[in-house]
Amino acid sequence: MRKTRYLHQATASILASVGVLATVLALPGSAMAQNAKQEYPIPRTPDEDLTAIERIFVPPKPPPLSAFPELRERWKDTPDFLRDSRISFDARSYFRDYVSSSPASSTLQQAWASGGSVSAETGKLFDLVTLGTVLYTSFPVIAPPQYGNTGLLLPDQQGFAVFGQLYGQAHLFDDHRITVGRYLYNTPFLGPHDNRMAPQTFSGYSISGTLGGDGTLAGGPSFRYGGGFIDAIKPRDAITFQSMASAAGVPTSNAGVGVLGGLMSWGPARIGAINYYSQDLLNIFYGEGKVGHDFSNGIKTLAAAQFVAQNSTGQSLMNGGTPFATNEFGAKVDLGYQNGILTMGYSATNSGLGILTPWSASPFYTSALIQNFQRAGEQAVMVGLSHSLIGLGLPAAVSTHFYNGWTSAAAAGPPLVESEWDVHVDWRPDHDRLQGLWFRVQYGRFTIWQSGTVTNGEELRIVLNYKLNLY
Repeated sequence: MRKTRYLHQATASILASVGVLATVLALPGSAMAQNAKQEYPIPRTPDEDLTAIERIFVPPKPPPLSAFPELRERWKDTPDFLRDSRISFDARSYFRDYVSSSPASSTLQQAWASGGSVSAETGKLFDLVTLGTVLYTSFPVIAPPQYGNTGLLLPDQQGFAVFGQLYGQAHLFDDHRITVGRYLYNTPFLGPHDNRMAPQTFSGYSISGTLGGDGTLAGGPSFRYGGGFIDAIKPRDAITFQSMASAAGVPTSNAGVGVLGGLMSWGPARIGAINYYSQDLLNIFYGEGKVGHDFSNGIKTLAAAQFVAQNSTGQSLMNGGTPFATNEFGAKVDLGYQNGILTMGYSATNSGLGILTPWSASPFYTSALIQNFQRAGEQAVMVGLSHSLIGLGLPAAVSTHFYNGWTSAAAAGPPLVESEWDVHVDWRPDHDRLQGLWFRVQYGRFTIWQSGTVTNGEELRIVLNYKLNLY
């Protein structure tokens, strides 16, 4: 019965997604109406396998298509405030089915939601200031109330609409800007976690920009920096902002988070660090380095390493007043040939405490679709294969990864061993009228052995995204 229901729901979601696509393609005079590692497409080469530090303080890119190019041409002589404005639509249809079972309990979460976001940003006012907003929506299609907490809708399976972004930006120079208000920040431990219907967004202020050359060996090193203060967060399945302390499990505090970081790029090398400080809660330091090499003949490689150190601050409110500290190290290697990549990774967590991620997804290489593999004292290994099918004339890519972790640290409870298999399939056509389309299927299955008991679980995600720049 369980497998039959599972397959029926998956089939229904696929057919519905195809139906959405067919409806979009039928719209006259327009291009069709839309991500931690799982938020992004499968990389085709090691060059495209961006690490967490490479994404810090990068402004979102506009969608690739424009539905009304003639209107922009008509307004080319109007003031910058109108001429350079942008309006875009990001549609998303998402089915998620998760089940886990052990001798003591079982969990089932299931929903199919549709919605997306509408974004608007002005051009520069007085050649200095731009204003922007993003409305996020999610509405239930299939959402049994007894199977809630999927992250796609509100916890009770109701739909929502929320202005997750509402900001102003002062553009001091071409590559430097000050942002104030509700905004989407993408950093290793404070980020969008955009693997549901809506991302996490934040309220605060920041300054960011780029210095130096163009980052090539000939043009000299490039340095990207960013810093600011964040006082509130809107979780993925919420319509209100809450304090950063409340999101970290301390509702009695209103502490915010100060952030400062940077990344230097020069040729094939990247090295960066970022620090997060919250009074009486938590300090997080994260550093990462990466270097790649092209051996020609279709052979490319990438080697990367990461380190995080976390400790309590002030009154240690996250641990009932008891100070704590922990850390984790990770490393990985990508070996690419033509359109295929072999990836191998390893991580080790301090035995005193697991890694905390109250404001983001996990940035570690050994984090999987379902499990994070960062319990106290846990060591984990990962091996994966991905392949782009572009060489066969198909705008698709497939990948499979295996993860295995183990720990006997007292802080993690009785000794355990856990494993997970993940499979991902992406289809991203490059035809003009389909350029913003991204269809994705993800499936993961995990097993945990602990104290003579076995916990099994599996998850299926079917996602249809389409991004369209209306103006």
